[in-house]
Amino acid sequence: MAKLGEVTIWLSLAVAITATALFLYGLRNKKSKFVRAGHLSVWVLFILSSIASLILLRAFLIRDFSILYVFSYSGKDLPLLYTISAFWGGQEGSLLFWQLLLSLFTLVFLLANRRGRLTQYTLTILAVVQTFFLLLLALPANPFRTVPMFLSDGMGLNPLLLHPQMIFHPPALFIGYAAFTIPFALSVAALITNQPDGPWVSRCRRWTLFAWLFLGIGIFLGSLWAYDELAFGGYWAWDPVENASLLPWLTGTALLHSLAVYKKRRMFKIWALILAMITFLMCILGTFVTRSGIIESVHAFGRSSIAAYFFWFMILFTLGFIFLVIYRRKSFKGEEIQSLISKDYGFYLNNLILVFFTAIVIIGTFYPVITELLIGNQISLGASFYNKLASPLGYIYLFFIGICPILGWKTTDASRFVRKIVYPLIIALVGALAIYFFWDKNLWGSIGFFVCIFAGVTTLQVIYRELLAGMKHGGNLWHKMKANRVRYGGLLSHIGIVIIFVGLIGSSFYLVENEALLKKGEALKVKDVTIKNEGLFVDHGDPSKEVVGVNLALNVGGKDEGKMSPKIIYHLKQDVSTSKVNIKSGVLRDTFVTLASYNQDESVRVQAKLIPLMSWIWTGAIILFAGTVLAFWPEKSTVKLSEVK
Repeated sequence: MAKLGEVTIWLSLAVAITATALFLYGLRNKKSKFVRAGHLSVWVLFILSSIASLILLRAFLIRDFSILYVFSYSGKDLPLLYTISAFWGGQEGSLLFWQLLLSLFTLVFLLANRRGRLTQYTLTILAVVQTFFLLLLALPANPFRTVPMFLSDGMGLNPLLLHPQMIFHPPALFIGYAAFTIPFALSVAALITNQPDGPWVSRCRRWTLFAWLFLGIGIFLGSLWAYDELAFGGYWAWDPVENASLLPWLTGTALLHSLAVYKKRRMFKIWALILAMITFLMCILGTFVTRSGIIESVHAFGRSSIAAYFFWFMILFTLGFIFLVIYRRKSFKGEEIQSLISKDYGFYLNNLILVFFTAIVIIGTFYPVITELLIGNQISLGASFYNKLASPLGYIYLFFIGICPILGWKTTDASRFVRKIVYPLIIALVGALAIYFFWDKNLWGSIGFFVCIFAGVTTLQVIYRELLAGMKHGGNLWHKMKANRVRYGGLLSHIGIVIIFVGLIGSSFYLVENEALLKKGEALKVKDVTIKNEGLFVDHGDPSKEVVGVNLALNVGGKDEGKMSPKIIYHLKQDVSTSKVNIKSGVLRDTFVTLASYNQDESVRVQAKLIPLMSWIWTGAIILFAGTVLAFWPEKSTVKLSEVK
């Protein structure tokens, strides 16, 4: 079966090259039969990619350890769901999964848009990108490489990946990565066909929303995994691979805003084109960082020859795109911003903040590579580098989220603007002062809550006034929201972002922690929380691992709140240990306890953290994605036939 899988990859590569040639020849010479043959090739590519994926998946399910990739990422004792997720657990399988998704999205795009030069050139670009991934799979990242000896068992999956979130986190990221290829291909096609005002903007917006949604879900699932599994009491460590997934999400956010202004005001045309390209490059860069091994990371794979392929792919595509933008710059020149006090300028500043922060994250992420080139050693920038810049930039961005909904397009009447902003400012100031004096005198935290309250109040105020005004003319709340689902989906997403920021601020600036070596019967106190050592326990239930834990009695404000049992797990096959934290979650705070070490006399070193408003991050994420789904929900097509030519 390994040989069949390898042949399928090579055949897919041949079909991708053929598809590219068919589209180019058919379009240049106006030969429709060649273009139709290219459409058939899209179907064939999806079928072949599916066959190759099924062959590899079958190898995992039947424990075919003669395939090196299966041997490296699975074992006989691996549960079924994790055996399936091992498919994308390593470099080769994740690239095959990337290709499978890309071939699927290309087919979906073809089925939705069969006619017009814009569609055909978009399909051409997608065929070229698939050629690149299939070249990787055929040469440096062959998932069907075999071992020359009989192996009765595999090495097993990394124990850190044996977590429910890791079943869904990587696929969600890859769906986002692959789907962002469509907006990029559409932008290139719009440049080639010189269609600045064609249907590419509407199509690009829907694919961008879809990709942004899944990439965001993947990021938050990864944060949940880190919070529950990595035992450092946080959800984001600014690790290079974490940053790699954040980069396209940041630029994708800017792209969504630019497309909204493009469609409504015929502005930000060059912005939209460049952001579509940058977002796609950030997806490729994220894959490159994870799979090339050029940066040391807990998430990354080892050094690989794949780096050169990614490097030259990004260089060639970037140069080609820059040439097209320069060549078509007059056609894609947008309207000028007329006033600094306008929604137009607010969107512009939001884009600048997102792009500036993206640049900072790129510099911080690749700083180890720069230092290695200069001094021969990789030096990483710590989380403090990012945090010092993330807080002020985040506050500024959130402030503009609150300002933009009450600004007008083109210009804003100053007196009306003041009337709309004065009450939110007063409410925010009162709330921030109350937090400062009655909770904790933390200046940065209070400033953050001021901005959150302001942005939340202004957004809710806009939603309330618009829906109330609409309902006076008949209809119910749902019908009014459905009639303008893009706007209200966006506003709901902004509410989600505000709630996420509340959680970020509470968990960052107001966290309280303590650590102590506790003999049996001794207790650790953190504010109003007392944690008492009631002794060790050992669990031998699973022969593949040994579990040592401690029973801790939890008392909050003088009331018994049950037990907590953090553990250290020794994975015998991999000869590694992991910590299993214990978390008691609440609306206002989480109690986070880790067993750091233990001794034969049953004394234990325990780390305890009280993390305020942690659950608000996850709640805000749900609201954010609900708003995105509302904005994405299909509407009746309003595209004219003349627009698809």
